Amino acid sequence: MSINLSGMMKSIRNIMREDTGLNGDAQRIEQLGWMIFLKVLSDKEKELEIMEDDYTSPLPAKYHWDEWAGDDEGMTGDKLLQFVDQKLFPDLKNFDVSDGNKRALIIREVFEGNHNYMKSGINLRRVLNKLNELDFNVAEKRHLFGDIYEGILKELQSAGKSGEFYTPRAVTQFLTDMIDPQLGEKILDPACGTGGFLTCTIEHLKKQIKRANQRKKLQDNVIGWEYKPLPFLLATTNLILHDIEIPNLTFDDSLSRPLNEYRQKDRVNVILTNPPFGGVVANSYEKNFPQNFRTKESADLFLILMIRLLKDGGRAGIVLPDGSLAGDGVKQRIREKWLTECNLHTIVRLPNSVFKPYATVATNLLFFEKGIKTKNIWYYEHRLPEGQKSYSKTKSIRIEEFDPIKKWWEKRKESEVAWKVSIKTIKDRGWDLDIKNPNIQSNEKYGNTSEIITKVEKHIANIVSDLSIIKSKTIKFSYGEKFKLGEICSINKGSTGIKKAKKGKYPLVVTAEERESHNEYQFDAEAVCIPLVSSTGHGHASLKRIHYQEGKFALGTILAAVIPKDKEQISAKYLYYYLLTFKNELIVSLMKGMANVGLSVTKLKTIGIFVPAIDEQLRFIKYIDKCSELQKESGLIDFYTDQLKRSVLQHVFNK
Repeated sequence: MSINLSGMMKSIRNIMREDTGLNGDAQRIEQLGWMIFLKVLSDKEKELEIMEDDYTSPLPAKYHWDEWAGDDEGMTGDKLLQFVDQKLFPDLKNFDVSDGNKRALIIREVFEGNHNYMKSGINLRRVLNKLNELDFNVAEKRHLFGDIYEGILKELQSAGKSGEFYTPRAVTQFLTDMIDPQLGEKILDPACGTGGFLTCTIEHLKKQIKRANQRKKLQDNVIGWEYKPLPFLLATTNLILHDIEIPNLTFDDSLSRPLNEYRQKDRVNVILTNPPFGGVVANSYEKNFPQNFRTKESADLFLILMIRLLKDGGRAGIVLPDGSLAGDGVKQRIREKWLTECNLHTIVRLPNSVFKPYATVATNLLFFEKGIKTKNIWYYEHRLPEGQKSYSKTKSIRIEEFDPIKKWWEKRKESEVAWKVSIKTIKDRGWDLDIKNPNIQSNEKYGNTSEIITKVEKHIANIVSDLSIIKSKTIKFSYGEKFKLGEICSINKGSTGIKKAKKGKYPLVVTAEERESHNEYQFDAEAVCIPLVSSTGHGHASLKRIHYQEGKFALGTILAAVIPKDKEQISAKYLYYYLLTFKNELIVSLMKGMANVGLSVTKLKTIGIFVPAIDEQLRFIKYIDKCSELQKESGLIDFYTDQLKRSVLQHVFNK
């Protein structure tokens, strides 16, 4: 059975690749998503009409799957395409929900934000006929398809900017297992993506059901919020496949509501989530939060929101990047509130590659309870399996890898991977939670203490020298003349697909910080490489980085190379520093889109740049380079100071 289903999905994928309207995995998955949703919904409607005498479907009869798609010899070609584009989508996008029917609301919300991309009515009919082989009212088929659907969602990890919608199943499962939600509790994911945490919770709660009326309570109490159309569609279908008749999902931005509007009735017992991180909050929603906690960083605002939404005694298991564990200003005030109002008892530190290829930032799993102050925090460093250098699409993290942590959980002891930190230490560090494993190098020798002191002194001298130079060279620049980027630079999109790249001697610039490689080059120049897609999802426009690259290099397809036409007029490195400094104002502000936030080469050409004389540009570059050297020296001071502490301790305790 599973082999047939897998073969069916492979056939659908091949048909879709023939259609000129579909471009990439994300569009293919969205296209498949709305069709599966309507098929699953229609099959469920038939079941309900048989089981409940007075059941009336809110879905108009002509839009029921059987009426327009169920006949393999039915509508096809242009007639089918016109029906879908001119009747089905427009009518369901404007579905009347005035009677408060929740199922009708879900239908409208799904179709409001999604699209039919296929351009061939014949190909569309071929896909529909494949889906007609499925009867979702047969429990065995539905559950088997649920596993395949999980695989479809996993493909989002490599579907460009859609990757943030999918959290690895092992991570959602581990967090759910440790939080252990119970029947009768209200469980919320305020950034539910494709529903991974919700479906894990549902399966966890199903094991506790003993009476028929408990199933209705389960359905009402598992709650998700999501405001990007594609993941909302996929989450809705995901929950229906997990036997939830009417998913308790809301199509809305969790940050759009003023914090003080949440009352006791809105609070929940459990939060399980992977909130969006690295993004810039949209629509000035940061103003919905108290002044002292306002920030454009979405993950930090979600943390404040979660503290508000939890009941006293409520518990949470969440994913957060390293960036939310440290930092001054607002970040520090948020962490202080968190640790004084909640008991953050456990932080599991994950390897950087858990979310690869969509993200390579270091992430953490955090567990806390509201209503008790933090006294001590246990850290556990999760390590890669022996012999494995990193996680990847084919070697993702597995639930079995968390078994040692589960075993350690109840009887905690310090070890080479586990350590405990007191709240006093955290407070003395300015509420900094980014604490590296102190035991990781316990068996290493750190060298002679005096030698390390000499190295520290050397780098301190370098810092003093750098500061002196920077101070003496502080200069004012003339604005120069203002040009549009397209007037002084050529701008071309990259042509190398990441999946098709063949390792070679040329750097391949991608959106990540590290360069890949390719056996061919596209450019031979000094260039600024700018991603054309947002770094984060949930409707937020943002750029984590732009790149400076020189010489021969290849460029990924979702980036553009900006190359000065006249080096005597503008330096590529000056342009890089300029755009890097003002990337939010100049580049991010141009990004548009709902499901796919990005910008075009045409928009890049309109960016205004102040261009001083070339000699002033070169002096500016030297100035910034010297600041970068200072930053590097400061980092080395941190490194050698840490080694110095360890060397002293080792010297004392080895006596």
